[in-house]
Amino acid sequence: MGYGTSEPDNQTQALLNKCERELISAIDGKYVYRVFLLADGQIPDSKFHLEGNSIKKHLQGCTKVIFLCATLSDTVDRLIRIKQISAMAEAIVVDALASAAVEQVCDLAENEILQEFPNLEHTWRFGLGYGDFPLTSQSKFLDILDAPKRIGVCVNESLLLTPTKSVSCVIGLGHDLSKGTMKSCDMCTLGGRCTFRLNGGTCQSS
Repeated sequence: MGYGTSEPDNQTQALLNKCERELISAIDGKYVYRVFLLADGQIPDSKFHLEGNSIKKHLQGCTKVIFLCATLSDTVDRLIRIKQISAMAEAIVVDALASAAVEQVCDLAENEILQEFPNLEHTWRFGLGYGDFPLTSQSKFLDILDAPKRIGVCVNESLLLTPTKSVSCVIGLGHDLSKGTMKSCDMCTLGGRCTFRLNGGTCQSS
C-alpha cells in the first residue's frame, strides 16, 4: 500500500484490522504440486517445455523441479468484488492484503514440500510470466497439475489465473546450486519502474 517502514495512522490501522479479519474469514488456502526429474534443462517424457533463457538459467544445475500452484480460492475474489461495490477503500486494502496472503500460502506450501527433500538445495519460486518464461504456458502448466479440478484454478483468455489471488511457479532442486533461495533484481521486468528500487530497497528487503 506504499507505507514502507512508515506506521499507518490510527484510522488506517483500524481499517487494516477490519479488512484483515474479513479476509482471513474468506480465505480457503489450497495448493497442488508435482515433482519432475530434470535432464538438460527439460523434463523428460513430458509435453511441457521449459521455454525462455531465464528459467533455464534459474534451473541450472538442478536435477528435479517442483511445479506448484496455490490459491486463496474464489471466496476471496467474491469478497473483493463486494467491497468494490460497497466500500472502495476497503476493496483496495483487502486486495493488497490478499496479495500478501497468497505469498504466505506459497511459503507454507513450499516449506511442507521441501521437507520431502532434506538433502537437496532449492531455488526460489520462479513464477510463470517472470523474465522470459512465457505466460502462454499457463494452461498446460495447470493441466499437468490438474489444478482446475483439484483446487479450482483456471486461466482466462488474457492468460491470467482465476481466482485472481493464485500463483503458479516452479522451484528447482539439486546439489551445490549457485542460485540463492531469494529473488534478485537481475531478471525482473519492472526495471526502473520498481517502487522498491526507486526508494533504495528491493521487494525482498521490504
